[in-house]
Amino acid sequence: MRNAAEVVIDRPPEAVFEYMDVPENQARISPRLSNVETLGTFDNGGKRASYTYQLLGLTFDGEVHGTVHKPPERIVFELTGDIEGQIEWEFEAVDGGTCVRYTAEYDLGLPRAVELLLRPVTSRYNRRELKQILRHLAERVTEEADADLA
Repeated sequence: MRNAAEVVIDRPPEAVFEYMDVPENQARISPRLSNVETLGTFDNGGKRASYTYQLLGLTFDGEVHGTVHKPPERIVFELTGDIEGQIEWEFEAVDGGTCVRYTAEYDLGLPRAVELLLRPVTSRYNRRELKQILRHLAERVTEEADADLA
């Protein structure tokens, strides 16, 4: 399954990248992600973290490994465990802020028949969730900037 979404945030790429470079912040913006814990940092600067994800009453546990870490432009995580796949964050400077692109490509590890049955529901659900995650990201990064100014 592959889904992507983007948003423009009124903050510089460095600020948005810095926020997303903390794995626990992913759980703060994703309603279905919980129990995120940074386990370490790789030589490339990418993070290793554990997570729990809940979807349609099912719980998925695993780890993310930061395979690409290019401040302030790009973060790529490989997912291992119950969910296999990749998450990519791209941060592009645009007039007045940052265009953030979030792409998630993964396999839930469900039996093929169950996956085919659930695909239309999970695909719509995930597209909506990606948009919601980006809205939450914009809110959080903006709130933090406002708090810094206060």
